[in-house]
Amino acid sequence: MKKHSALSNEIWLLKLLVKYEKWYPLLLAALIAAKLLLPLVSTLLPAAAVAALTGGGGMGQYLAVIVGLMVLYAGGTFLRDWLENRNLILRDNFRMEVCVAMVMEKAMTMDYGKLESAEEQKRLATAKNQAGNPMSGGVNELLYAVEPWLRSLLGILIYGTAAVMLDWRILLVLAGMTVANYAAASLVRRYEQGSLESQKQNYREQDYLNSQADKPANGKDVRLYRMEDWFLTSLRAVYRRRWTWRNRLFRRKAVGSVSDTLFLALRDILAYTVLISAFLAGQVDAAGFTFSLGVLSTLTAWLNEFIHINDNLLYYNIAFNTLRNFLDEDDAPPNGEDAKADDLRRPPRVELRDVTFTYPDAKAPTIDRLSLTLEPGEKIALVGLNGAGKTTLVKLLSGLYRPDSGEILIDGVPAEQFSQEEYFQLVGTVFQDVSLLPFTIGENLAGRENYDRSRVWESIGKAGLRETVENLPKGLDTHLTQQMEKDGVELSGGQRQRLSFARALYKDAPLLILDEPTAALDPLAEADLYYKYAQETADKTSVFISHRLGSTQFCDRVVYMDGGRITEMGSHRELLARGGAYARLFEVQSSWYKDEKEAEAHEEN
Repeated sequence: MKKHSALSNEIWLLKLLVKYEKWYPLLLAALIAAKLLLPLVSTLLPAAAVAALTGGGGMGQYLAVIVGLMVLYAGGTFLRDWLENRNLILRDNFRMEVCVAMVMEKAMTMDYGKLESAEEQKRLATAKNQAGNPMSGGVNELLYAVEPWLRSLLGILIYGTAAVMLDWRILLVLAGMTVANYAAASLVRRYEQGSLESQKQNYREQDYLNSQADKPANGKDVRLYRMEDWFLTSLRAVYRRRWTWRNRLFRRKAVGSVSDTLFLALRDILAYTVLISAFLAGQVDAAGFTFSLGVLSTLTAWLNEFIHINDNLLYYNIAFNTLRNFLDEDDAPPNGEDAKADDLRRPPRVELRDVTFTYPDAKAPTIDRLSLTLEPGEKIALVGLNGAGKTTLVKLLSGLYRPDSGEILIDGVPAEQFSQEEYFQLVGTVFQDVSLLPFTIGENLAGRENYDRSRVWESIGKAGLRETVENLPKGLDTHLTQQMEKDGVELSGGQRQRLSFARALYKDAPLLILDEPTAALDPLAEADLYYKYAQETADKTSVFISHRLGSTQFCDRVVYMDGGRITEMGSHRELLARGGAYARLFEVQSSWYKDEKEAEAHEEN
């Protein structure tokens, strides 16, 4: 992981913030000025009071000075609080609208194969925390540090000049305190750096458990199997590990606090000695004595704040690097060349030549030197036992994965010559796990807010879902789920799959890929959907996965996979006649229906 300095990360963030809000520098300067003014007025108040009491002035003079300073202080306080509030709102809005959005955009556009890896999921979880969670430091802490860091640095320069005029040895004591504090902070940063990987894993587990706890889809299993104790115990274990880590961190930070206490005591002894000696020698009056003490006290406050902010900045910068590296990493799919989807014939010919694919850290390839040709308009069924490589092959065909070796050609054009955007125009998909968002039915089907309503209705009708949607109160404008709208509806599993099929029809891509498209349907509904599928996809080259082998009769060819390779291929009847693995699997499935019919007949008798 590249280690950006804290200054580099601050500049990177501030450029984004100024681009988001051009008035930020003016807001920052005004806030710093207000916060520098207030301690000065606070220091002048007691000195002015002493000067008025000892200078022989009247009550009117005393009240005029004190009231004037108090009005100035009150006005400065109001201005400071208003500016602070504006700065806080700006930081929060920027964090959510820009930084969190950048992480989400990155996650949705990066190479899908990389996104699926466990390592990338850990990095994503950490980046999300750094961008969106104000309690984890990250963006929130680095942006917060800008104002106090600049302000305290200016305060040190201003009040340090005054302290040198008083006694230069005081600065030596404060310099020693700074060095000791920096050394203690280095211990903290080394511990943080060494535990970074374990914290990434902790963030991932925490995010996952938090996101799963309140999902309605999980609620049934949690209640029926009484999983709540196990779930909460797992979540508490994550928090306990985090708490243990933080305790160890705080113990290391305590070293710096002890050194600060010792050096502050030394500073006070030296300062009081110098000032009392000067007062007794008549070199400074009571007002000057009071003002000088205020200057030293304020200087120490500025120095302490600068050290604290600087330590925090260096500390939080370690984890912040995971966010910046995640965003900066070039992990987008290859750009491809100049191949265009519109230049291909419809339907296309698809060819896989000696394709091999291995998952990261896997010992053996999931797809092993596989070759297959799909003729234009042909319907291919991929079958085989779990783990045979069917879904992986589908992801390769759909462009979500890229082969380790071999190539995939669309009408003779290698897939890598298409940009991802162009290649995805070629592919329509229906997956078993249907991904629907809590927006309207029309928006979910079209994949965008503005869409062709007549085409959407046409696609819904072809998928056999028109009557269902027409009977809903708002039709296409009905929201799915009640996560965002209280009048949202929940579709059944079968209805969700039909809607997913309608989405593929709306896209009208020439290559259609279906992964268990009828898993949630009963046999009659399945037969109806396959009938519609056969009708509506005559102009498409189609591939689908199914565990129900009777459905393969709708296809031109059946491809049986085992161990990432094709072991049998032919029509449904041809493979049954051969008596191989496909025939044995079909016989097993057929026996379930035979046994069920025999049982029903026995009950009737």
